[in-house]
Amino acid sequence: MKIRTDLYLGDSKKQLAKLDDNSVDLIVTSPPYADQRKDTYGGIHHAKYVEWDSWERLLQFNKNKHFNMYQEEVMVPMGDWAKTRLKKLSDTDKIRDTSKVGSGFGKNISNWIDRDKAYPTNVLHLATECNNKNHSAAFPEELPEWFIKLFTKQHDTVLDPFMGSGTTLIVANRMKRNSVGIDIMPEYYDMVKQQLKPVELYLLEPKVKYGKAKPERHIAVR
Repeated sequence: MKIRTDLYLGDSKKQLAKLDDNSVDLIVTSPPYADQRKDTYGGIHHAKYVEWDSWERLLQFNKNKHFNMYQEEVMVPMGDWAKTRLKKLSDTDKIRDTSKVGSGFGKNISNWIDRDKAYPTNVLHLATECNNKNHSAAFPEELPEWFIKLFTKQHDTVLDPFMGSGTTLIVANRMKRNSVGIDIMPEYYDMVKQQLKPVELYLLEPKVKYGKAKPERHIAVR
């Protein structure tokens, strides 16, 4: 099957209305920050910025109660603790040990025997990227990659309605997912279009000549 990438230039609110219902499997995006409202939200001095913006929340929403999730795709190697603790299990480790803090959760350490991978925590440790993206708020490629692995399979469709430097689309292409990108800025639209051209060669597709980008139009990189 061909991997398809559709790029739309224009206001995402208008462009999204053109997509077919239920045609997208996952949305990965970072909406524009409220810079124009800094008088309302306040600001952080540059000397304290790193300490204040050392982590950010990643919000994940589901359209339905039942959704696809491929947890095995994001499992991580077991830590060194398993090599020693699993060799000598206490009586407590062999049963479901109720939480000591009354949280209602418990654990059974013996369940980890003969396992070489574990599910990750809910904290992702990623380095920032922006120097080589020609965009002031680019996120690292590992970020969309993690969520694409967790919630989609090959040939599913990933959408970024605020594509910016196109990180989500580039990663989706590499992972053999279809993708849709929207941005209102012509310079980002053109930049992403140029970056995705090599995908045509990779797929052994003939090159396509594109006309000048205009609002209300889209191109497809296949």
